[in-house]
Amino acid sequence: MTNPLSGIFPSLGRTVLVTGTDTDVGKSYATAALAVAGWYAGRRRIAVYKPQQTGMRGDDPGDVQDGARLVRAAGVPSGALTIAEGQRLSEPMAPPPAAAIDRVELLPITAHVAKIVDLQKSHDLVLVEGSGGVLVELDGDRHTIADLAVALQGMAPRGAAHQWPVNQGPASVGRADARQAGGSILGTVGPAPVSTVLVARPDLGTLNHTLLSLEALQRRGVNVAGVVLGSWPAEPDRLHTSNRQYLADLPPLDGHRIPLLGAVPQGWGHGSR
Repeated sequence: MTNPLSGIFPSLGRTVLVTGTDTDVGKSYATAALAVAGWYAGRRRIAVYKPQQTGMRGDDPGDVQDGARLVRAAGVPSGALTIAEGQRLSEPMAPPPAAAIDRVELLPITAHVAKIVDLQKSHDLVLVEGSGGVLVELDGDRHTIADLAVALQGMAPRGAAHQWPVNQGPASVGRADARQAGGSILGTVGPAPVSTVLVARPDLGTLNHTLLSLEALQRRGVNVAGVVLGSWPAEPDRLHTSNRQYLADLPPLDGHRIPLLGAVPQGWGHGSR
């Protein structure tokens, strides 16, 4: 199985958050491809964590289980991969309304931070797959995947040679969580211990959605390693090709260039779904 994201790990940290411009943009496939790329880049203990899995009942396989099958099919040994969910909700909706229907409380963002930190202790690579888009809420206090990224960046080791400043703005709660954990409020670059990958669709409207998502992440001080195109069609038309070319040459945001890391074919690893 050809890995569409091979060779990108020099720019990524030991923890990578995978978020998207929307739902159904190919985050799970991108996460699986990142796990495979990590393995072949020498990461021998890999964990995939999904804070909120919605739209699943009982023991039905969710995104991390589906992704694990793809990873194993690509040659990664089963013993090298750990998969985990923070919380499972039955309705295919954003976590807050799904939790309300299930009559359960959402786990707080601090619980997800603690789980990820625990996984970091025993793994060379931790991949965190968010639900929906960048600003979908994770808990009852309106924290988002962007807040989770900021909180984890704030716990990065001190003393890095190059630092990415966390901007003043609406992510202050994430910085407070990091301070409570005894960490710095600065992440690092080149490569960062924690980095974020934004998955975008190749179709009409993706340029606006991608730029809005990148701006939201940048305003919160999130270290974005790059953009991945998910669900890349087998026969791209002129629109798809044009969008890919534009995203490959994005203008710098706040002085930082955001690269296009690659494109994951639709249904990568097996038939499209």
